[in-house]
Amino acid sequence: MKNLKVWLVFLPLLTIACTDDSSTEITETAQEFKGVKKKVGISPRNTANPYDLAGSAHNDILDIIDDTSINSYSIEDIAAVIDSISALNPDLALFPNDTTVSSKLSEITWIVNDNDAITEVLTTSTLGNSAKSSLTSFVNSLLLATDDPYEDIYAMIVGYETNVINSTGFTSEEKQILLTTTSVVRYSVYRKKREDKDWDTSVGNIAATVSGAEEGLVLGLKMAVTVGLCQNHNITQ
Repeated sequence: MKNLKVWLVFLPLLTIACTDDSSTEITETAQEFKGVKKKVGISPRNTANPYDLAGSAHNDILDIIDDTSINSYSIEDIAAVIDSISALNPDLALFPNDTTVSSKLSEITWIVNDNDAITEVLTTSTLGNSAKSSLTSFVNSLLLATDDPYEDIYAMIVGYETNVINSTGFTSEEKQILLTTTSVVRYSVYRKKREDKDWDTSVGNIAATVSGAEEGLVLGLKMAVTVGLCQNHNITQ
């Protein structure tokens, strides 16, 4: 999905979700993309995480619509675009029970507009108390590391993932939610550091990942992309 030929496969679907002008802009952006990125001296991949695909697909989706002006979009528009793009990802197609992010518009709108959505998401989450406490500590540590080099952040995240993987105190369902979330975070931070962008310390996309991951890996990453795009572009409805 990182080359132009594959990107162009997605463009017909984007025309369904967007206006003609928006679709044309996305097409031009994909065609003009030259892959000029800031180099970070480490890959975001962690093959030990069985849910590493979540973060990888998260970044692939963002790469397709990178630098496209979406300020005129609504949350509904963005959700439709994300559903369209992810539907053709061959890896995500392996998850047949995928829920559309467009069916979660009310929840996404709430997360986008709530500065402390992570607290309520965890309160109502199916995660047990130990897993909730663990994830809260992880998020707090992550926020303290905002200005650290990516290599240090990566080491912290992978260390946490190792503890989760080896833990006998978490259920398999809890591990899926935790590791899907850390995968999205690991790749998301990499992308922003690579492009020399400010790393938004908002945890809205983390809350979205946790909420979506309750139903599965794909919904988790799609909700993270949607919320992240909306918050970065100040789209609230």
